[in-house]
Amino acid sequence: MTSRLNSHHWLDVLYNDVRHAPGGVKDAARFLTERRGKRIHYESLRAKLTDQEGESMTFEMADMLTEWLAQKAGGAEIAHRWAQTYAMVEHGLTCLDVPAPPEGGWPDELKAIHEKVLKVGATVGGLNASTLDAMADDHIDPDERSALYTLFMDLAILAFRGARNVSRVQC
Repeated sequence: MTSRLNSHHWLDVLYNDVRHAPGGVKDAARFLTERRGKRIHYESLRAKLTDQEGESMTFEMADMLTEWLAQKAGGAEIAHRWAQTYAMVEHGLTCLDVPAPPEGGWPDELKAIHEKVLKVGATVGGLNASTLDAMADDHIDPDERSALYTLFMDLAILAFRGARNVSRVQC
């Protein structure tokens, strides 16, 4: 079986996340059968997830798989990746899962801001190195594209987390 790892196509993201979740495609098909009251064989689900000719994934089914992923794979970060990719690539919209802060915020928001700035610097350094490596041959291959996409998204989430810290600083 060929493994598709493109983080820039929503159906690839959904397929890979379902495949790597505990129970994989078989358990996802069982969940969909129970949830919809309509049987779906795991190979039929795999065909939809891999966009085989004559097969297609509905948003209703993708939404149910989101629910399943949230339960199986440990939360919204994984469960929502396909929808984030769809919004960004297909419509130019951005939606991100930003991890919740501790209840009541950080005890020291200034320290939290400082830590975020340091993480942003490290992420930018990694992004710089990855970009230089990827562009060394004047071409970005699919794996490099996925890696760069992920680094940019990590940077965006850090930026939103830092902005949230700044908004809670007492003046």
